[in-house]
Amino acid sequence: MNINAKQMTSIDVHNKMDNTTALGFFNQIGQLISANAALQSALSTVWTAYIAAYEAFDEAFAQTRKWAQTEDIETLDKERDQALSAFNAALKSMQSSPNAAKQQAAKLLMNIREKYTLNASDEYMKETTAIQQMVQEMEDDVQSDQALTATGLIDWFQDLKQKNQAFLQKMNERTAEQAGQQKGIVREKRLDAEAAYKNVVRLINAAAIMEMPEGLDWNSPIDRLNAEVEHYRQILARKGSSSSSDEDEKPETDGDSSDGGSDSGSEVTPVTPVTPETTETTE
Repeated sequence: MNINAKQMTSIDVHNKMDNTTALGFFNQIGQLISANAALQSALSTVWTAYIAAYEAFDEAFAQTRKWAQTEDIETLDKERDQALSAFNAALKSMQSSPNAAKQQAAKLLMNIREKYTLNASDEYMKETTAIQQMVQEMEDDVQSDQALTATGLIDWFQDLKQKNQAFLQKMNERTAEQAGQQKGIVREKRLDAEAAYKNVVRLINAAAIMEMPEGLDWNSPIDRLNAEVEHYRQILARKGSSSSSDEDEKPETDGDSSDGGSDSGSEVTPVTPVTPETTETTE
């Protein structure tokens, strides 16, 4: 037994890292252990559990991106944008109508239209909300509602309203049926990965103190693991966070808002366990 044995330090993954940073960190720790067959063998089932938990977290988080740009959402967005473009063109054209009454009615509608910034390149819900507000104002105002009929723009208007409502309905369905469920799964799988990481740290430190298995040099792999932990501490410091506080990012933050992957020095790739029989120990 060596009570003064070098120990692996840990980091406050739970409170300080968003999902992308945590995923990158777990991957890097896994890569370092994967490069040392003797260390894998010493960790035994704890290593296997770590890989399983990491892969489950990785897969669950990847699913949140898959539903973010579904084909039906993109199709409805394009149809809505086309309807908006057609309404804008028809309204602009009507302002040059030789019929003075229609021209005046078109100007009334244009005054309302110009109050709203409507760009096809806007974020989905920003554009949706702006169109909703414009449509509502035109319908609620008696004069503008009459102007839509007087100018013959009612068909373009109704088409835009319908396409925007179809898009909003699909977005709401996706959020209710997929987004909430998937975020819950991400949270669950992340907690499993955090627990597996803590078990790895505990076992490495206990085995180093007990000097088990005999003959294994714990100093070199622990130094490498500690260097990676320190690297991520620096990443968090640059993000305005520290591993000693419990105030900032929680694992419930499911968005992809971190620079953790790029700062790790390599892409986040699946960790593949390396068996002792086929890989030489890397000290």
